[in-house]
Amino acid sequence: MIGGLGVGAGRDVTGIGVGGLGVGAGGSMRGAFVGGLGVGAGRTLRGVGIGAVGVGAPDVRGAAIGGLLVVARDVRGALMTAGWARLEHGTLRGLSIASFDQLKGTQRGLAMGIVNYARELHGVQVGLINHVRNNPPGRRILPILNWGS
Repeated sequence: MIGGLGVGAGRDVTGIGVGGLGVGAGGSMRGAFVGGLGVGAGRTLRGVGIGAVGVGAPDVRGAAIGGLLVVARDVRGALMTAGWARLEHGTLRGLSIASFDQLKGTQRGLAMGIVNYARELHGVQVGLINHVRNNPPGRRILPILNWGS
């Protein structure tokens, strides 16, 4: 699919989608998608989604790459942005790279950013400020590196 302003479907999309402003699907998206502003799926993004401003889907299986924001609930793969990576009460299994990693669920893997936050950590955080809510009191907020069991 190619659209000057945008392309979308009410259900699932498989293949390649390029939209000047955005690409979206009410269901799942499988393949590679590039939106001038954003990419969004109503269920699962499986593959790669790239948006100059943002990418969002409840479930990401692959890579969500956004200029300012990436949002997901469950990730097996990577969230990457210059801005804010937000995990909504699910699980990240993989990598998150952002200025601010806000992982409000379980992180299983690596987060790299200026500020990293995880509600529950089974992996490593690397950044200026690393906050792990379920760590013991002396290890909840650490500079440079934080880890969980």
